[in-house]
Amino acid sequence: MIKLTNVTKIYKTGVRALNDVNLTIEPGEFVYVIGTTGAGKSTFIKLLYREEKPTSGKVEVVGQDVSKIKNSKVPYFRRNIGVVFQNFRLLPKKTVFENVAYALEVIDTPRAEIRRRVRATLELVGLEDKVNAFPHELSGGQQQRVAIARGLIHQPDILLMDEPFGAVDEITRRQLQDEILKIYQQTKTTILFVTHDIQEALKLGTRVLIMDQGIIQQFD
Repeated sequence: MIKLTNVTKIYKTGVRALNDVNLTIEPGEFVYVIGTTGAGKSTFIKLLYREEKPTSGKVEVVGQDVSKIKNSKVPYFRRNIGVVFQNFRLLPKKTVFENVAYALEVIDTPRAEIRRRVRATLELVGLEDKVNAFPHELSGGQQQRVAIARGLIHQPDILLMDEPFGAVDEITRRQLQDEILKIYQQTKTTILFVTHDIQEALKLGTRVLIMDQGIIQQFD
């Protein structure tokens, strides 16, 4: 599902974000990657959805070498991957339904299919009663649920979550932890969750990886 072979990423500034990383993530795993700020976590995520390319080594995601994907084909490749960020990135003038539906509209999905999938996905994240609400009418936790729904709407093979609970309070964070665990149990989507919270990782993940100075190691 995800395989990194001798992957190094060095930015033009000279910063070495990843250092000879070897890693395999199998289908259906719920893997946490923990590390402090600057450990290379965000670069790791960006390599997986082809926001960045490795300086050396090979990154394979759902059977494709990401470095060989043409720029024009990247949007098609990303349909296999859902991404949820810390900042919700919702469209402020669109309703909850429209925010989630937008990802399907841009690929000309039939309206009836859009309605069916959006409503089913919003029900999965517990927002079936908020379809007509706008982002400013929602709490932070509800906005993040919309972002998770948007990440799931393509029924992706992989869900990448880049510190998605960092902008919410502790009570909401615990609620969202329960939500994402429920979603994982129901969908068995492969999840890669980046965080700095080791307790969260130990509570939810099937496997925990430690990232430090661009090196990834198994947590035992």
